[in-house]
Amino acid sequence: MAPRGRRRRARISPEDLANYGSVADGTVNVERAATGLRVSQRDVQQAIRQAEAAQSNTFYRRLSGRADADVAAGANTRGMLQAGYGRGPRGAAVNAKTAAQDLGVSPGTVRRWSAGTQRPSPAHQKALQSAARRAAGTKRGRRAATADFRASARGQQALRAGDKLTVSGIQGPRDYPRDRQVTVDVSPQDVEAMLRAYEETGNRGLRDWMTGFLDQNYVAGWEFLTIDDFGIGAPD
Repeated sequence: MAPRGRRRRARISPEDLANYGSVADGTVNVERAATGLRVSQRDVQQAIRQAEAAQSNTFYRRLSGRADADVAAGANTRGMLQAGYGRGPRGAAVNAKTAAQDLGVSPGTVRRWSAGTQRPSPAHQKALQSAARRAAGTKRGRRAATADFRASARGQQALRAGDKLTVSGIQGPRDYPRDRQVTVDVSPQDVEAMLRAYEETGNRGLRDWMTGFLDQNYVAGWEFLTIDDFGIGAPD
């Protein structure tokens, strides 16, 4: 139950939270946010977890090219399969053969799980959740993700000749953060450093690298309150 005198909001957005600290940096003041938004601290903490999960998915999807991958708790089956095992060698949504070998089922069963025509058993559901968590939560998993990017046409182009880094969200110099999209040139060495930062220390490593890069190459004192999207390549 929300504290007396406060109303419960149906949804607390990252933009709401950004008024009380950096969602991207994990520095939202929970007590102040609860007071200002007239919700409970539990509501604020839940909203922070949801925002962090969304950011983790964005980072993982952009650096792997696995557009349906989902590494969050309670993810859908196809999302967990794609996160844990990648896409099929011929462009299928899920690498059914690799997933089947790891999970002890047939490739046909994996395909039915991915299509939603059959549900995994509780044991297999738990195994899928573990595989998805490992995909973004371990160096081995993150290296597998960046290997997909390195092998893609865009990744090869960026690592050979450089490209553009585009980031959207509430960001800017410390005295003037606002919702904006920025696009800057990155060299092959910059792209390699970005990938290494993610491989080594995950979301925090990537966020810290982008902060430092924009601080040095765009505007001094750059900070992120939210990171809604990012990617290598000019914006669509």
